[in-house]
Amino acid sequence: MKADFLHHNILKIISQRNAWIGISTLMAMSTVLLSMAIFLKNERTILVPPHITKTLWVEGGTVSKEYLEEMGIYMSKLLLDLSPTSFVYNHGTILKYATPETYSVLKKQLMGDGEHYTKLQLSTHFKPTEVKADPSKLQVKVKGTLTSYVAGREIRSSLEILSLQFS
Repeated sequence: MKADFLHHNILKIISQRNAWIGISTLMAMSTVLLSMAIFLKNERTILVPPHITKTLWVEGGTVSKEYLEEMGIYMSKLLLDLSPTSFVYNHGTILKYATPETYSVLKKQLMGDGEHYTKLQLSTHFKPTEVKADPSKLQVKVKGTLTSYVAGREIRSSLEILSLQFS
């Protein structure tokens, strides 16, 4: 009787052990599977530009066309809507977005432009009329009217196209 009881208890313990081994194996496999899913998934980051008119997204190494268009308009305004008093702020903001490789060359160019604006008392106003973005190349072309003023008097109005390259 004791031998049957012990044999029955041993079989019960073995079946419980096997069940726990099975559960542990399933949990380990699910952990590996979920870890792989997390590492292989592209994260989508929602960015908020200064002025939102469309849905924008960045996923992995790609961005939405709408994001490029919005940033193109924003950058074109910073570059071309200038006066002797606003160029310092605008150029400082542009330099925050510059890549390290282009920073020094861009800063030198912007400082030269700023001196030109101050010396001539030049103001410019840019009104975008068309924006074309190419997300595969991260390029934006902004077409619009650039109006120039010297000492408050309009001297020229012309159609300009500004090409921007993002990285």
